[in-house]
Amino acid sequence: MTQRTYSIGEAARLSGISVRKLRFYSDQGLLPAGRTASGYRVFTDDELVRLDLIRCLREAGLGLDAIREVLTKELSLVEALKLRLETLEAEIAAQRRVASALRAALRSPQLTEADLRRFLTMTQLSRTERRNVVERFYEKVSDGINIDRQWIRQMIETSVPELPDEPTPEQCDAWIELSEMLGDPTLVANIRANAEDVWNHHVLDLAAWQEANEAVLARAKEIIARDLDPASEAGQALARDWLETSARLLKREPDLEFRDWIRGKYALHDARAARYWELVAIMRGQKPDASPNREWAWITEAMRHHLAG
Repeated sequence: MTQRTYSIGEAARLSGISVRKLRFYSDQGLLPAGRTASGYRVFTDDELVRLDLIRCLREAGLGLDAIREVLTKELSLVEALKLRLETLEAEIAAQRRVASALRAALRSPQLTEADLRRFLTMTQLSRTERRNVVERFYEKVSDGINIDRQWIRQMIETSVPELPDEPTPEQCDAWIELSEMLGDPTLVANIRANAEDVWNHHVLDLAAWQEANEAVLARAKEIIARDLDPASEAGQALARDWLETSARLLKREPDLEFRDWIRGKYALHDARAARYWELVAIMRGQKPDASPNREWAWITEAMRHHLAG
């Protein structure tokens, strides 16, 4: 069956695509065109169908090279659309991170260009790069201190913040706050001082220490569920037992000297250490109280009350 031919003007009118674009697609080899004896381009019904596909693919955001591969059967239509969808989803996720960075920047009372660059950079880091931020923090904390390397590895593995491919604004904000916190020299100094006091003067059985931590957390959770405050009889019993357990694990006696030492540790406790775990929980899509911060805050108050007596 002989196909009807159309001049470039007729093809433009029927397709709704400008003459200029038709010439461009033809010159790029995407849209074959015949020629009249006078050299004018002509198109058939097949080319018009092909032109509809080109337009759909362009509207979907595919580049000319990808469209050429689809038209020459080097790439299936399904594969091309999947690739475009993956690219589009990555772009959307990136835009969400940028939007979150802009929100964080706008909350800064005295915004500078350097602040904006920092916010944007922080939201665009990969998981590996985020892990590096955490590792550098622990390197600064542990430098020159006799800290068990297994403990360091466990802390890094359990605290490297996860950020999904499509993070919520709250997750992006949590990462921005967390990365700023980890870069704060005062937090490094506070945690380092505490670590040095413990690790350079004591030999810890790491497994026993972790087991004791889990036990006291479970006990605190049960008491909190009974709506008892840290100063209650149950709270003070827990504090007394935790003091004795800590002394035993640190190979000390729960005497006056040890009580004074422990009292100093709780007095110097940096609240940002608890905030860290809240932010990690948010980044993992959990509630801020998913970490045991509530229990540790309760235990801290119970210990302070007990040591004040």
